[in-house]
Amino acid sequence: MAEAITSVLIASASAVAKVFVIGAIGYVSAIRPKAAPILPASAMNSISKMNFNLLIIPLVYSALASGVTPSALGSLWIVLVSGIVVICLSYAVAALLGKLPFFRVEDRTDFDALKIAAAFPNIVALPILIFPTLCEFPVVYNAFYEGGVESTDGEKYKSCVDESNAMIFVYFFAWNLLYWIIGYPTLVAAGKRRQMKNDTALSATEPHNLPLDTSFNNEELQVKIDIEDDQQERQSNNSTAISVPEGVDERIPPEEDEQHSDEARKRFKGFMSHLTNAIIQTFKSPGFVAMVLGVITACIPPLRDALFSTGGQLRFLGSALESLGRSGASVGTLVVAASLVHQANACEDTPAQADTEVGTLNVSTSNNEHSTSMGSATNFRESMRRRRSSLSQLSIRVMNAIKKRKPTLRMHLWFCISRLIVTPAIVCLLIIAGDCGGILNKVPNLAKLVVIVNSCLPGAQLIVLTLKSRGLSQSASIVAQVYLPSYLFSVVTIAAWTSLGLIISTPNEDGSSFCNR
Repeated sequence: MAEAITSVLIASASAVAKVFVIGAIGYVSAIRPKAAPILPASAMNSISKMNFNLLIIPLVYSALASGVTPSALGSLWIVLVSGIVVICLSYAVAALLGKLPFFRVEDRTDFDALKIAAAFPNIVALPILIFPTLCEFPVVYNAFYEGGVESTDGEKYKSCVDESNAMIFVYFFAWNLLYWIIGYPTLVAAGKRRQMKNDTALSATEPHNLPLDTSFNNEELQVKIDIEDDQQERQSNNSTAISVPEGVDERIPPEEDEQHSDEARKRFKGFMSHLTNAIIQTFKSPGFVAMVLGVITACIPPLRDALFSTGGQLRFLGSALESLGRSGASVGTLVVAASLVHQANACEDTPAQADTEVGTLNVSTSNNEHSTSMGSATNFRESMRRRRSSLSQLSIRVMNAIKKRKPTLRMHLWFCISRLIVTPAIVCLLIIAGDCGGILNKVPNLAKLVVIVNSCLPGAQLIVLTLKSRGLSQSASIVAQVYLPSYLFSVVTIAAWTSLGLIISTPNEDGSSFCNR
């Protein structure tokens, strides 16, 4: 038993180390050479699109077409259902922990965006790199192989990799479906609220709102904005709460009753339209199309053998797709690591750029004042120029205060604990309870490990890219800054949960589960 646990720990550590070596290369490539980095910030979006469309899509198709058999399709439903349950659980855990006094996130906009980031982890690039390394160890491929006794180690390894990849992509389908139903609309709404709050802050610098004393600093300005926002929110809440005096007969007129029913119907129609649009977006996505084509190919043995069997008539095409797919996960990990570096640097450089702009404005303003005093301009013009200068400087101070926003320590702790500790702990307890209760007896053991590993991964980079694509750079900046320490901390947590997942999911020699040891 001790020897088996040692082998499990070594396998987990090796798999995670491989991922973060690739991530470290991406990190260095984003900052070196200093004058012209290998992975510059301007190329991140293009490389990310290229990676998904030209590398990940062939990987999805080839993995499902070559690794799934018609008899194995019936056991994949549990992965789909588990994916939906784990994503909803992750969202609920993040929301509940965020309400606790110690972890409470004061800013509602950031809280909404980060809840989605905590619910949707990076479930493609990281597990596709982790599982092939895990499957190299005999303690893993022997435990999960369900074929004949006379099979070679190479056949067991290939079976382990193919089955894990197929389960990962089925899990990704659940991820994609829920992202369009819950994730994308919530992210866009949260980002818009952040942008509106920033616009409200800037509107405070208009001439009709300008206070007589404009010498307050950035911190005072931010406090003033927050207080005004809180007062407006209280007024809005009070205006919607209608108090009825005692003794008054509270009856709803028929016209108001009809209006309420009309609003309910509109809400229902809006929800159905939103759900339909999310399903359509999922079915139209290239990843889903590749999954469907892969399953169809797997269900047609002559076509599958022609593409993926040695000596097949279309083997050249299948081999090309496999070669493209092998590099997809590595390139994706490089892009994620480099993007985190560039986003962190952008957040640090922004205030300095704003200060430079203020300095330039001050110089130009002083020159203007000097030339005005030397000329024949009136005192009225001088006062107007000074007023415009003070307004411009105040606007830049507002933007500077907004851009300096950084996640608090509580925010970092809340995100890491909910995403990397609490959620995978609950998932492991649920799987143990299902095993002990006999509910999961017919579920493949490898599926249990896939679910556990996917539950402990850090957030997906797509969340940041979505916010940026909508022009919501402030929310994207907050999420990106929270991601960086969570990815570093996940080096330890992924290895720990993967080890525990192997201990839970690996059956005994007699085929019994974890509970019977």
